[in-house]
Amino acid sequence: MGIILSPGHYFGKEQQFNENASFKLNITAYQPGVHIADHYHENAYLSLLINGHYEEVNKKSNAEIMPGEVLFRPAGYRHANHFQQSGGRCLNIEFKQTGWQEVEWRTVMPAAMTVYKAGTFDYLYRLLYFFSQDPEMSLSEEYIFSWLSAHSDSHIPLRLPWLPQVKAILENEFDTHHTIKSIAARVFVHPIYLARAFKEREGMTIGEYQLKMRVRKAMALLFTTTLPVTDIAFAAGFTDSSHLVRSFRFFYLTTPHRFRALLKS
Repeated sequence: MGIILSPGHYFGKEQQFNENASFKLNITAYQPGVHIADHYHENAYLSLLINGHYEEVNKKSNAEIMPGEVLFRPAGYRHANHFQQSGGRCLNIEFKQTGWQEVEWRTVMPAAMTVYKAGTFDYLYRLLYFFSQDPEMSLSEEYIFSWLSAHSDSHIPLRLPWLPQVKAILENEFDTHHTIKSIAARVFVHPIYLARAFKEREGMTIGEYQLKMRVRKAMALLFTTTLPVTDIAFAAGFTDSSHLVRSFRFFYLTTPHRFRALLKS
C-alpha cells in the first residue's frame, strides 16, 4: 500500500523551512546510497534537485533525476527513490489544502507526475537562491504563482481594465508589501490569471515591477532630499538599507552612497 506522509513531512533531514497558509518550503538532505521505500504524500508538491542524483521509481517507469531538474508530484502519487553514492539535497514546494480551496490550483496543475529539465523555470531557481540565503524571508509567492500560470491556457485579452489600478498600487503604496493574492483580491482577478497576464503585458512579474518602483522612488529621494540612506530605504518600502543597496546596485550598477557622492561632486 505504501507509506503515507502527512502534510509538511518528507524523508531525509530537513535543513531549513518556511511556510504560510498556502505553501511550505523546505530543503531536505539525503544520505549517500539511501533507499526510500514506496510512499506517497497527502499534498501535491514540486521538488527541485539541488545536487546529487537519484532514481525515481513508480509502477509505470523508472527515471534518473539529475541536478537542476524539477518534479511535480500530485497528491497521492506513489513512488520510491534510490539516491546514489553522492546523496543529494532537494528544495520542496508543497501546496497546502487551504491554498487549494482559495485559489483552485487543480484547474492548472498537471494531472500526473511530470519531470522538467534543468533551466525550464527561471523563477524557481531565483526562489531557491533567495530561500537558501534567508530561510526566514517572506515567501516569494509570485515565483510559485508564475509556475502555476505557466500551465494556464486562458486567453489574455488586449484590454485589461484592472491593469492601471494594479500599476498604481505598486507605484504609490510603498509602505505595504503586496503579494499576488492581496492585489488580486483588490482588483477582483484570479491570482494565477493576474500573474500570467501581468507578466505577458509588462514583461516582468508583479514582484519585479514592485522592486523597480521602489528603486525608482529611492533614486528620486536621493535627488530631492538630504535624508540618510537608511531613511530613504524605509520611505521606499525596503526592509532595511542593505536590501536597498543590493537592489540599487542591480539596477544602477552602483550604491546609493556612491551615487549621492556623485551628485555632490
